[in-house]
Amino acid sequence: MRRHQAIIVFMVFVLGAGFAAVQADSEMAMRQDNEHVRRWNAFAQNALQLHGKLIARQGVSKKSSVGGYAHLPDYYREDRYYNKATGKLVSRLRWNRNKADELHTIEVFLYDDKNRVIRDFSAAYLPHYRNAPNQTLISLHAYNNGTHAFRSFDATGYHILDRCEGKLAGKEVNILLDEDELEQAQGAKGGIMQSQEYKTCTRGLPEGPGKYLKPQ
Repeated sequence: MRRHQAIIVFMVFVLGAGFAAVQADSEMAMRQDNEHVRRWNAFAQNALQLHGKLIARQGVSKKSSVGGYAHLPDYYREDRYYNKATGKLVSRLRWNRNKADELHTIEVFLYDDKNRVIRDFSAAYLPHYRNAPNQTLISLHAYNNGTHAFRSFDATGYHILDRCEGKLAGKEVNILLDEDELEQAQGAKGGIMQSQEYKTCTRGLPEGPGKYLKPQ
């Protein structure tokens, strides 16, 4: 009898510990999800604030149009802002036409003194999901030896894309690595990341977004 009681007590202990572990994992996942929502929404709002600063200090012209999707025609109003002096696109915003103050997507572009894009930021919400943007991008650009490359991160800082195109020594360069390919290429001996083309293209690009996790 005592042996059976001991077994029952042990099983209750094990089951209780298992439940506690599952509960702890669930609470951790919830905290992480809440942090994701907070950070990605903050990123979108910071991109919107950056847009406001840029158009306030630049002479801009504005063009607007209406667009949508197959199941949601005329869903959004798109506003595009151009620098009057250079003709370059400063920002592009889309707003829900049924809720004028509800941001749908935003893109903001910054240029160097040669009018080349050096940074761009974007965030997009799904039409029927407003908890947080479903996509965020921070793209940092580099120009080396006739090539144009950019490296993209999401608002969590995760590296999701490397892109390079142009010419090196008269040879066309066209490199595109998405997040899966980047993971596979890391440390691969003789792989694309070890090539001179890739190294030249990405020279000067940081390994992470750093301070640009906040659009600026």
